[in-house]
Amino acid sequence: MKYIIKENKNLLEKVNKMNLEELLNCIICPNIVATQEDVTKALSCFIHPNTYANIKRKIESINSLNNHKMLFVTDMEAGAGSAIDGATRFPSMRAACEAGDEKLAYLMGKSAACEARKVGFHWTFGPCVDILGNHFSPITSIRSASENKNDVLKYTTAYMRGLQDFGLIATLKHFPGDGYTMFDHHLTTSFNPLTRKEWDDSYGYIYKQLINDGAKVIMAAHIALPAYDTVDHNGMYPPASLSYNLLTNLLKKDLGFEGIIISDATEMSGFCGYMNYYEACCTFLNAGGDCLLFAHSTEEFINKMKEYIASGKLTMEVIKNRAYRMLCFLEEYFEQVDKLPKNSDENFQIYADKMVDLSCKIYRDRNKLLPIKLDKQLKIAHVVIANQYDFSLAEKFTKKLSLIATVDELKDPGCKKLKEIAKSKEYDYIICSIGCFPWYGTNQITLSGVVARNMMNGWMKYDTKVIFVDFGHPYIHEEYDAMIDTLIYTYGYANNTIDKVLSLIFKK
Repeated sequence: MKYIIKENKNLLEKVNKMNLEELLNCIICPNIVATQEDVTKALSCFIHPNTYANIKRKIESINSLNNHKMLFVTDMEAGAGSAIDGATRFPSMRAACEAGDEKLAYLMGKSAACEARKVGFHWTFGPCVDILGNHFSPITSIRSASENKNDVLKYTTAYMRGLQDFGLIATLKHFPGDGYTMFDHHLTTSFNPLTRKEWDDSYGYIYKQLINDGAKVIMAAHIALPAYDTVDHNGMYPPASLSYNLLTNLLKKDLGFEGIIISDATEMSGFCGYMNYYEACCTFLNAGGDCLLFAHSTEEFINKMKEYIASGKLTMEVIKNRAYRMLCFLEEYFEQVDKLPKNSDENFQIYADKMVDLSCKIYRDRNKLLPIKLDKQLKIAHVVIANQYDFSLAEKFTKKLSLIATVDELKDPGCKKLKEIAKSKEYDYIICSIGCFPWYGTNQITLSGVVARNMMNGWMKYDTKVIFVDFGHPYIHEEYDAMIDTLIYTYGYANNTIDKVLSLIFKK
């Protein structure tokens, strides 16, 4: 059922009595950073990933200092384990799609909601409803369910329902849609290159269906959509977060969205690199946005808003409207959340394990190498060639490999060393953990720099058989297609991923 913010006369009266600072605190969502712990005046607050104990302690501390209800939010695009160390870890939204089980996506949402609520969260920025139109987009990768719009809709709908059925507010992102370029809107204003018809048939279709299915929040990204917009005085297309055409005309009027529009992080250059930070905040509100992510009600921020009001660039009516909508949104949530089921004692690890089991697979085995029979003691070189890699994962893989074979671990050894060991037949097999994990603000999704040089010298074509395992970005084979004969895809990492990989490689 489509979500519509309920009117509340009492809250309207409350808003009309608020001063400017109080109103602005309704329409910001600050993050807790080292230099600013005082977020208690705001209606919402973003908490970065941390341990269960630390998050719980932080939320309890803030609640003890404020005198009003507050929404706590974090990023949970694929289960609570991505934000809470100690919660159930699912591999990714792409893994949910590759598993081919819509119910698992729903259960991933349910687990996230139950575990997040237990620690004190009410809201998450997810799911990511982008289409992976370009495999080398630095933003989407395994955060996107698929290259196919129907699969994106199917699995993100299931995840959203799982979240909201159990009391965690979902957020669709990144409107108007990422995944078709190689630009990173942390660094620059990105754009969606689709024509009107292409956008209507893909992203427009997805957003329309999800809105009708109960989406409560949509994140306005720092991504332009030229097909639906006009150039500014500099001849540039504004990002959605700064565009009246995209937020009000397209999202609200054409698609019929009546929920909350939150900006992507205001510190991203796609937003504050397009225009002055404070002017951008003002423009977002005028464009139809409700809540500024990572804005803080500092003295400078308040004074700048006063200046815009005095100059006519911003009106108190706009600020009051956004504050009123946020207050209604918060009040309605707390009225309903306790009526929803919790089921927080359910063993969600079973579902995460099943998702890994169904999604982790042999993508390619040209020479019919797998599975390898364990009929003798094997000697294996575990080679790690990766950018933005969690090397503790490599160490875990080496440790598990060592239980079934003699293993040497080589991190970024260089192509000369790899050629030597491949020609020497010193090892029975080389197992190579390869890839890149998307990481914001790096614009990096492929092997790069000196790390990429590991793929020189053709060492994978000598006498020692090589098995590649991709724990991160799953399209590495497209760059090194001829070189990689045997490849296992994991689509992310969860607790039993390594065990599953080993079961695909070896046969007792």
